[in-house]
Amino acid sequence: MSFATGFVTGLAKSVDDQLKNDMLRTQKRMDGMEQYRVTRRRADKERKAKELDEVADLIKQFASFTGGDIDKAKQLYDSQGGTIAGGTAFYKTLDENRNSLKDFDINTIAEFKERTLSEDVTFNDLAKNYVKGVNRYDNEPIKASGLLSIFDRGKFGEQVDKRVDEQAPIGSSADYGKYESTPANIKRGNLIQAIKYEKDNRRKYGSNYVEDLISLEEEYSYETDDTKKTALNAKIKKRRADIIAEAAGKNKDSKTSFFSKPDRNRIVKSAISSVMKKYEKKSLNGVITLALEGNEVEMFNRKATAISNLTSTWSKANDVFLNQDIANEQNILNMEIKAYKLENYTDKTKYKEKFVQVKNMADALAKTKPTLGTDGKVTESAKIQKGQMVINPEGVIKLWNGEQWI
Repeated sequence: MSFATGFVTGLAKSVDDQLKNDMLRTQKRMDGMEQYRVTRRRADKERKAKELDEVADLIKQFASFTGGDIDKAKQLYDSQGGTIAGGTAFYKTLDENRNSLKDFDINTIAEFKERTLSEDVTFNDLAKNYVKGVNRYDNEPIKASGLLSIFDRGKFGEQVDKRVDEQAPIGSSADYGKYESTPANIKRGNLIQAIKYEKDNRRKYGSNYVEDLISLEEEYSYETDDTKKTALNAKIKKRRADIIAEAAGKNKDSKTSFFSKPDRNRIVKSAISSVMKKYEKKSLNGVITLALEGNEVEMFNRKATAISNLTSTWSKANDVFLNQDIANEQNILNMEIKAYKLENYTDKTKYKEKFVQVKNMADALAKTKPTLGTDGKVTESAKIQKGQMVINPEGVIKLWNGEQWI
């Protein structure tokens, strides 16, 4: 054997040994990735199966409130975000109401929307709507080791994917998000938990006339019986008269106030809050928020009325400081109205919806009235509705509140 022949033979053997080692390392890498992905998939399949059972059972439980109506049961589930945690908590709340109220009626708590589900949809079908499919876990490419990456250009990742699919098929997830519907509107104020919270946190009669007034006004705002409201209103007027008479008799010096600062604040805030109850939303933990969107103009009107009533009622007390506090609320309202106007003016979409082009304010006023036929009936609605705005000749934005420009 010549030297050259021996060299080539040795080189070939060396390359062959290297390729075998690279193949072993690549195979080991593939086996490890395969086992990892199979394990993850199987765990995810268990997760999916468990969630499917939980969701199907939960919607079935909601159906016990709706006389078996699966569409309404879905709406109840959707009202809590379509999650197991939210749905479970809400079911417990409803179940507590059902067990506590003799005349429990889900329709006093939930306002249901139009039906969207066909009659053949099952609870298991709906469960698939909320549970995501099994993840593939096949996003990592597999690179061959050493010389094998040069000589063998096989798609190792695809080979692993195929073997993983054979051992742990993921199945179909086509039904995820398939069934759409509008969530039921939940009237939380009718839940016994909310009612109990309100009763527990209503102010008790205090040790002075102001305390009594605030308690009575708050009780009046929650009362629904007309006879009781009439009786409460008489007590409120009496307390106000008592306070005003005492204050007027002592407010000889304009440098001092008959009322403490906290009492002045409570008198003003109580009167305004009482007219805003309609727009308040209170969560079960007592957090109060105002439903602003779409209600802004009505809220402006109500607040303006409350401030006007405060002014006419409490001016008789001759208290400069209380009068100033009421005036401050008017200033705050004016700023809120101004901010609302500017927000709609600077937003192109809102501007198109809210602003109406007019020649002058006489033209604007005319457009707030409907067109009547010879028989006195409306033939065309007003071109300017409550909540719409115009810009007057001086460039000032005017908002139509349904009765006047503000």
